[in-house]
Amino acid sequence: MLLLYVEIYSTYMLNRSDILLIEAQLKQFGCSPRTADIYIRCLTIGPATVQAIAHSLKQNRVTIHSAVEQLIDKGLVYETRQKTKRLIVAEKPAVLYSILQRKENELQALKTNLRYVTDLLSSIQTADRSVPTVQFYEGVDGFKRMLEQTLTAKGEVLVFTYVELFSKLIGVEYLEHYYVRRAQKKIHTRLIFPTCPFAERVNKTATKYHMRIRLLPPELHWRSGIFSWNDSIAIQSFTEGKLTCTVIENKDIAYFYRHIIFELLWNQARSTDS
Repeated sequence: MLLLYVEIYSTYMLNRSDILLIEAQLKQFGCSPRTADIYIRCLTIGPATVQAIAHSLKQNRVTIHSAVEQLIDKGLVYETRQKTKRLIVAEKPAVLYSILQRKENELQALKTNLRYVTDLLSSIQTADRSVPTVQFYEGVDGFKRMLEQTLTAKGEVLVFTYVELFSKLIGVEYLEHYYVRRAQKKIHTRLIFPTCPFAERVNKTATKYHMRIRLLPPELHWRSGIFSWNDSIAIQSFTEGKLTCTVIENKDIAYFYRHIIFELLWNQARSTDS
């Protein structure tokens, strides 16, 4: 890899960060570091035999042959013939747009059938709802998985969180995009926040995104939050280095939180209209 960096830098004036960016982008198209290297090499040297590619990268021919077959399957390279020689040729970089469009079409087809299939699967699921189902997630990705689950809400999503901290952890842009997606599904939300700049920012678009917000005094500070939807409650800890999210699915526990605890808090919190 280092040799490839040096050669491409000296020939095409791409720096190391450029190459890393290219490799990261190709990874999203299913390329490993090795297959990404081969695709880049094929772009720079033009049509070449597998042996020539292996020699230029100083790698084993069998290993390169296997990786080339993967690239052919992905549509990033193709083979041609020059007399008796089999040559490998890189597709033009613009092919990435075509591959992306194909993936988007496949994803759209998947979305079209997914709701029906999940309903069918749910109809045959057997579960003892008297026993709580507990899921445990860690890190920011765990918070995002929880937020994705709330998009299945049949009724209100109830939120009680220290939103200034939560928004910084998960990313303001991501959170605001989540609000848009939630509103598109016609899901209404009630939120209890401490008085803080981000709460004021959210309040400006509350009606647009089917949200109602109430505030607690600014002197209150905590490092956790609770989301509730359907028969689930999710309890998050925002302790630095130990971000956790515990999702409990149980009808009785959810009812107790949603109809007793949250309502008591909601009635005590200050309306943003006052």
